[in-house]
Amino acid sequence: MTDTDLLVIGGGLAGHAAALEAAEFGASVLLVEKTAAVGGSTLQSSGSFAFAGTQAQRDAGFEDSPEEIRTDIVAASGGLADPALVSVYIEGQAQAYAWLKAHGVHFHPVTLSSNQAVPRTHATQPMQLMTALHAKVLADERIEFVDNAAARRLVVDPEGKVTGAVFETGQGNWEVRARRGVVLATGGFSQNAELIEKFAPRMARALKLGGSGNTGDGLLMAWKLGADMVDMAHVNGTFGISLNHYPDMRAPAAGEALLRLAIYRGGIAVNLEARRFADESISYKKLGEICLDQPRSIGFQIWDAKIMAQSVPAPTATDFEGALALGLVRRADSIHWLAQAVGLDPEILTGTVCRYNADVAEGRDSVFGRTSLGRGWGKLVPIDKPPFFIYPCTTGVLSTYCGVRVTPRMECVDVFGETIANLYAAGEIVGGFHGSGYMSGSSLSKSVIFGRVAARTALG
Repeated sequence: MTDTDLLVIGGGLAGHAAALEAAEFGASVLLVEKTAAVGGSTLQSSGSFAFAGTQAQRDAGFEDSPEEIRTDIVAASGGLADPALVSVYIEGQAQAYAWLKAHGVHFHPVTLSSNQAVPRTHATQPMQLMTALHAKVLADERIEFVDNAAARRLVVDPEGKVTGAVFETGQGNWEVRARRGVVLATGGFSQNAELIEKFAPRMARALKLGGSGNTGDGLLMAWKLGADMVDMAHVNGTFGISLNHYPDMRAPAAGEALLRLAIYRGGIAVNLEARRFADESISYKKLGEICLDQPRSIGFQIWDAKIMAQSVPAPTATDFEGALALGLVRRADSIHWLAQAVGLDPEILTGTVCRYNADVAEGRDSVFGRTSLGRGWGKLVPIDKPPFFIYPCTTGVLSTYCGVRVTPRMECVDVFGETIANLYAAGEIVGGFHGSGYMSGSSLSKSVIFGRVAARTALG
């Protein structure tokens, strides 16, 4: 038996934020990770955070405000985002940005991404992000970190208050008693095919990605205690996941960067028939759903030298040069030869690109009505400057963005609307924030904001 003030289950971004916040309040903290490595799905993300009103935005000439973030989050959610949770985000976003920088996290220049009316992606390198935070955890004598311990059940007293958890380790079962509560920061269930089939059967054809430990452990433990769940019907995949070594079309290997989104710089997307299949400016979640309905669930992003010149290392979704170096992208001096490089019909693809370019010149997309690079921001550009590039991709479930219902204080709520005493949640396991869609950068930001709130509530 081990005793601690606060038990945090899950060593990803939300878990680290909760543990560090609790320690800064003077509490003893036990941070437990299921796998041998910290980071979870954060390490497979683009490293994007969404903040508004920062000096970095002002320096880049972008005018933004927290209320504009609110508008974009609600719009991306299909109007389903819990207003109280969105307010928690708005109230905490500026402090979260400062907190991350104070903890050694490095940010790259601000860029535009999905469902943002204004460029507000403050990108990090995911490994640098987690390495910096984990170093702070290991250096804090108030925090004990344990890995390779899988949580199996929560412990409750006769009154129903959560008092700890039982873990499975290589040495057998290990029980932890938490005096101030338990924070579930266990991520989603993208790696659990059974839960995907149960809650999102239309995603069964998508690649199952995300952290290797994201099998829904926290969700199941909370469910056993009667936790309510929200947004389960809106699990969706992400468009733009690498399919390396075409025509083999294998899933990305461990350590390969997963996501590239040249569409938000002016590229287009086509299917195996070499034809466009959507307005490329819409959310990559919506595009992911549409891509699954294309032949073999395969898409190809196409761009030219003008767009390639915009490649930057972070967020990784805009690292087009890096994708080329990894062999994820093919290059050719003409659209004809580009098509042949991946087995598409050269005549059809050339016609598709020519029609798109003609539409751009006339100021309208006659096929799908695209008017911008993303959510009204940015002017369309023709794909006309060689060399040209093509990127085979598909839809993958990186994160599930749904889960337990919480109060604005991150207290878990049961199916009768009552809080489950001493049980809190943060990060991807939290439902009610993203609804049916997702503004890029809000997930990682939410993990930091909600993790810190959960710790403060438990210790308050």
